[in-house]
Amino acid sequence: MAESSNTNAMVSGLKNENILKTIGYFWSDALNCFMFGHGPMTPTLLDVTMITGLDIASPSPSAFKLPKVPFTLSSKTECTSWGAYLKRYMKTKGPVTEREHTAFLNFWLEHFIFCGPSLAPTKNYLSLAYELAKGTRLGLGKLFLGEVYRSLQLMSVKLFSQRTVKTGGPWWFIQLWAQLYFQNQIPDFPPLTTCTFPDTDGREIRCTSYGQALYGLPGSRLIPKEAAGWFQIFFQGLSNPLFFPYTESENFENPVSFRLDSFADDASTRHLFSIMIRPCFLPVGMSTSNRITKPGYESYQPVIAARQLGLGQVPPHFFLHHLTASRAELPDILTGQRCYTFFDALAIPIPNNLSFTTTTDGFETWWTMWKTHAFRRALGPSLKQLDAEHDTTHQEQDGPEPKQADGSPFTFLPPAPVVLFCRNSPSLKQVIMQGQPISPKSASKNKASSGSVAPRASTQARKAVRKVAARKTLKRKAPVQDNLQTSTEENSSEDEHSRQRDMNPGDSERSTTQSQTDSPSSTRQRSAPEPAATPAPIKTGSRMKRRCVKRVRKGSQVSSPSQEVSNGCDPSSLLTFDPESIEPAAPKASEEPSLEMVHGPLQRLKALLSSSVEILVENPEAIKGILDEIQPHLPMTLRVKLWPAATLSAFKSGVQSARQRITLRRAQLPLRADIAEKCQRLNEKKTALDAKTDTSANNAELETLRKELESLEEKVRMTKQLIQEKETFIARSREEAQGLTADLKTDLAEIRALSGQLVTGKDEDDETEIGEVDRIRADALCALDEFLQKNFSV
Repeated sequence: MAESSNTNAMVSGLKNENILKTIGYFWSDALNCFMFGHGPMTPTLLDVTMITGLDIASPSPSAFKLPKVPFTLSSKTECTSWGAYLKRYMKTKGPVTEREHTAFLNFWLEHFIFCGPSLAPTKNYLSLAYELAKGTRLGLGKLFLGEVYRSLQLMSVKLFSQRTVKTGGPWWFIQLWAQLYFQNQIPDFPPLTTCTFPDTDGREIRCTSYGQALYGLPGSRLIPKEAAGWFQIFFQGLSNPLFFPYTESENFENPVSFRLDSFADDASTRHLFSIMIRPCFLPVGMSTSNRITKPGYESYQPVIAARQLGLGQVPPHFFLHHLTASRAELPDILTGQRCYTFFDALAIPIPNNLSFTTTTDGFETWWTMWKTHAFRRALGPSLKQLDAEHDTTHQEQDGPEPKQADGSPFTFLPPAPVVLFCRNSPSLKQVIMQGQPISPKSASKNKASSGSVAPRASTQARKAVRKVAARKTLKRKAPVQDNLQTSTEENSSEDEHSRQRDMNPGDSERSTTQSQTDSPSSTRQRSAPEPAATPAPIKTGSRMKRRCVKRVRKGSQVSSPSQEVSNGCDPSSLLTFDPESIEPAAPKASEEPSLEMVHGPLQRLKALLSSSVEILVENPEAIKGILDEIQPHLPMTLRVKLWPAATLSAFKSGVQSARQRITLRRAQLPLRADIAEKCQRLNEKKTALDAKTDTSANNAELETLRKELESLEEKVRMTKQLIQEKETFIARSREEAQGLTADLKTDLAEIRALSGQLVTGKDEDDETEIGEVDRIRADALCALDEFLQKNFSV
């Protein structure tokens, strides 16, 4: 890019059209991140905090919980421009009212922050502005990032369908973000600490935040060669990209609530940092009446860009994509409330001695494989579309198909870019209604039990699991030798895959990544469902010898997909030693145990187990004695099944309590009937009360009258304003008339003075008088000529 600095016509505007035109082609709406050649990057909550300073710690705003505005502001039908809107609601005298404050915040949110597509006032953020005007603290930072993601998603939809991109949105933030992270590719990029920003009086002052410093950078008009250069940078990637640009944050005073330079001593900074690195659902849409952007969410997964948060990057596991869809509309207030607080209980402790890094561990291998898929198309044709004069080089043309390390053809996924996420994911409402919000204890359980895609055991095994679970759901503290056999039967298919992965980690990394379909592609084709995540093996040791039963907690699942057990119910695969090395000589595996020796004890045991469970929990010693006697002669599978019966005394208190509760319930049947009857009468009274207090018609009439009153007040206000304008005009006219009268008198006196100097009379009268005299002269001359002719003629 430095070579083209002479051709880059920098202008005083802020818009950099070359960056904005090309960066959108690399947005993945499946992962909500940019897929550049050097790896994925995305705007994070850290970027929102450092650039804008918006609040990310307060509760996320929800369109369903925002109050109704008690007054009406002019819409774009009445104010056709923001200028007319400001002229109408901006006052210069008196205190700021709630109405004026709301009007200002509505203007600020719509026009400057979220940058809606309309060029006139709307009601999209009016309720949010009213709530902020009342002093309520809301997490605008999360809403802002959600709107950024949604704008990029709408843009990618139109690019994919080859339609003109005319969506609004905070593109100013995307430009500032791109300029910050790609500052080394911008010619003559100034040090941000030396940038200035105009104050309220227009004087240049030192910038106090990254946002101010970036906002003062010059923009650039669209130049095809420059646009093609940026596209090439995004496509090919950088050899040394900038992932953490906030190393000079101590030179800026803002944001005050998040100080990286005081990370070790500031608990508030560490708390905000834990929010930045935690996945969540970002709110989108603050109006329930908007037909285009309805209330919903956008998924936030910082695991895809850990280096931007100063953390080491590993191959990401996209937990949210295994949970639900990347984005969706929210139907009601309950779903919205649980959605926006879904991960609030997931506390991530941050050590005060945390050191920031941008290293990777295994990520390059993961990304190299996916880059082969996502960037397999030739670069030259794309550059040719941006710049018709671009000369395509040999490296920018299609080359030979890549091959495996052994020379075999490389098997591609469907032609990139393809999005394979969330095809069969349940809706968020189904997810949040099935469980509580994610907490540190439940996160691993929910992650491991993705039932919609997990491998399933055979029908017979599942029935066996359900039978065991039905017998052992009482509240108790069981010994370690409990119920692992039930988990063994259900999880055999998953454990086989896990053992194969442990045998060949290299192959497993590639196959697991493909099976999870964590594709970094960026378009909307969905061509395959997403398989379950590979379970991790558990650690085993000598304390597990012959203890093959997993403890069952009340209300918990019997089987656990995260346990590593072997097929065939053989617990020896869980041990790290040979059981025969610490046990007396036992029959060889090939020798069948003698069934005749155990037939009689087994019959006695059967008779004992046929007794009621109340008797067995009181005295299980007889069962334990028989089992101790015949245990060496029984097959392992039967031992595991029978051994819990010897520990029934642990269920004594639970069984007794359950029996007492059953007895009490049966005794309370008349009480239940009495309560039901009273509830029915109460419902009838409530119905009668509702009929008496139903004021919906009166309320509607009252609302109509209020609107009429408001309309009349508005007319009165306008009439008063017109009267005042007329009075002002009349007073001004009187002053002007007085001035004109004085001028008139002065001019009149001057005219009179000049008139006195004029000769009176008319030219005709003077000409007549001269004619009379001339006539006398002519008569005299005529008489003289006549006399001379008579007396002196020759």
